[in-house]
Amino acid sequence: MGSELSEPLENYLKEIYELEEIKGHARVSDLIEIFRISPGTISKAISKLEKLGLIKRGNRKIELTEEGRRLAEKLIRSHRLSERLLTDILGLDWIRAHELAHKLEHIWPEDVLDKIDEILNRPTTCPHGHPIPGRGKVKGIVLSEAQINKDYKVVMIIREEEWVLALAGQYGLVPGIRVKLINKNQDKYEIEVNGSLKEIPKALADEVLVDGIN
Repeated sequence: MGSELSEPLENYLKEIYELEEIKGHARVSDLIEIFRISPGTISKAISKLEKLGLIKRGNRKIELTEEGRRLAEKLIRSHRLSERLLTDILGLDWIRAHELAHKLEHIWPEDVLDKIDEILNRPTTCPHGHPIPGRGKVKGIVLSEAQINKDYKVVMIIREEEWVLALAGQYGLVPGIRVKLINKNQDKYEIEVNGSLKEIPKALADEVLVDGIN
């Protein structure tokens, strides 16, 4: 089945998986927004994936079939381990690693990927906090909805778009770091990151998933 898929179709499959992971479901409108292409192009791709038995449609939602999820998880695993290899071993920044991983995810044979996984000591997440398939799920709330003056830790950067990753890196909002919401204004949020006060845009606070520290 996998040999019938072009790289663009693999990318749609992977994005549907990630939307289900974050939002609980995927819609055609989500894919149009993410890929910035015409509804007609998306419609053709979705129809082909449906004919291949990789997705099913209903109630204006798209869901992966068991086979679709298996292929998507293989791609996601490859992508996130590629990112770890590029950041942890080669020392690349997490934006470039994300871009390069989009290419590498399609080429690794399974045995090579297993070796990479072993060298990396079987990480549970990618550098941005997204879980490697089969290694748990993340939980938490977005930073913009956090309680004032409560201690949290960053667990994930939700959207892996360049502007989000660049700002998160600039403000030191990386998975594992301690953060506290100090004050909310209309579009600016004052936070404390490892004891240092910073002001971040609400748009960034909406993309940072945090979990409370007991």
